[in-house]
Amino acid sequence: MELYNLCTNCMNGSTERYICPSCGKPADWDTNRPVTALPSKYILGGQYYLGKVIGCGGFGITYLAWDINYKRRVAVKELYPNKDVTRDHNGCFVNVVLGQEEYVRHIKKRFLEEAQALYAFSSEPDIINVYRLFEENNTAYYAMEYLEGMDLKSTLLKRGKMKWEQLSVYMGMVINSLKSIHGRGLIHRDISPDNIFLTTNGRAKLIDFGSLRSYNNPNGLTTILKHNFAPYEQYRTNGNQGPWTDIYALCVTMYYSLGGVLPPKAPDRIMADKTVSIKQLCPDVPDNVASAIHKGMAVMPENRYQTVEELSRDLFGSEQPKTFIGSAPGQPTGQSKFPHLEFVGSLNGKKWYMKPESSVVIGRDASCNIQFPASTGGVSRRQCMVYVDENLKIWVKDENSSYGTFLNGQKIPAGNWMEAASGSVISFGNEQIRIF
Repeated sequence: MELYNLCTNCMNGSTERYICPSCGKPADWDTNRPVTALPSKYILGGQYYLGKVIGCGGFGITYLAWDINYKRRVAVKELYPNKDVTRDHNGCFVNVVLGQEEYVRHIKKRFLEEAQALYAFSSEPDIINVYRLFEENNTAYYAMEYLEGMDLKSTLLKRGKMKWEQLSVYMGMVINSLKSIHGRGLIHRDISPDNIFLTTNGRAKLIDFGSLRSYNNPNGLTTILKHNFAPYEQYRTNGNQGPWTDIYALCVTMYYSLGGVLPPKAPDRIMADKTVSIKQLCPDVPDNVASAIHKGMAVMPENRYQTVEELSRDLFGSEQPKTFIGSAPGQPTGQSKFPHLEFVGSLNGKKWYMKPESSVVIGRDASCNIQFPASTGGVSRRQCMVYVDENLKIWVKDENSSYGTFLNGQKIPAGNWMEAASGSVISFGNEQIRIF
């Protein structure tokens, strides 16, 4: 596919015939592009072919892009504090408004620190992965993995409250991420449903590290907060912040996800706490979970869990939720109305049942839903993904594997989806997956 025929709306199909077969949009579909954004089809950093704008706020613009070197979709975030800078006449170079030079230098430093912090966690499966940090056009950029799915906040607004059975799988992933973050002496300080991204392959990715700080430096913690999710100490100058700060926000996130309402702001709870019991809002939540959530939401830091390991033990017992082999979460074995996968080879006899709008990632990496033994030949760390849409159509995508994924003997182009009918066979190495 020629680069300039790539669909700028999805970066996943060709617009040679004007309509993209992947997303169904006309060529160069970009109806709401901000006037402050870089031009569509601009090649940034000699590597990133820019498509549509997928996010735009007061401090930055995020683009969908095609990574020319690695042949993959990525997201590119640009530092653009729109009240303090303007674009040059060419629409690319960034000029700082007179008098704002020192402020822009400060936020640029924070932007670069955020990207560097994320890059340090590139090996963590449930933290968004940053590929490259660079400067151009008198501003800064970083390229990161492009996530398909929806953040937890949007999911709750669209589908309503979650059951603990479903939420627990996501919270286990977030807790694992926080273990890594806190283990390096850092705290996130902005845990909330809009900063937990639920991917189409069933992962919960922690995003937005703009408030990340070292809690071992008492002079480095500014007053940054998100009302209702922020604990009492974040409302105070030089408040005693630490892992317990993220624990409060995470427990409020669970409370909101299960109960559908927010507790009062932390300062309002000091004199008279009018927080409704989670058991009253959600009677079927397990007693240990309800107790753990309320302890984690204690107003005073000393009354909360001090580590996420302590929180995890009370939520899940001695072990975290494990990867499911056999039936997907919430889908009992034996119900034949939904599609399922049957494995032949190293995982011979294993089955995975799939609900509508669910997906599974297959490979050798520990982050995969279905994990092959590390020594399995011909299987990449992330081999392929299978997705079932709302109409029960089955789709297969190769995850840029080393040796390729085949559907009924036909090689799937890396990064592209192919529809698979019932009775189809997915193969790679000496492994087969039959679709029923």
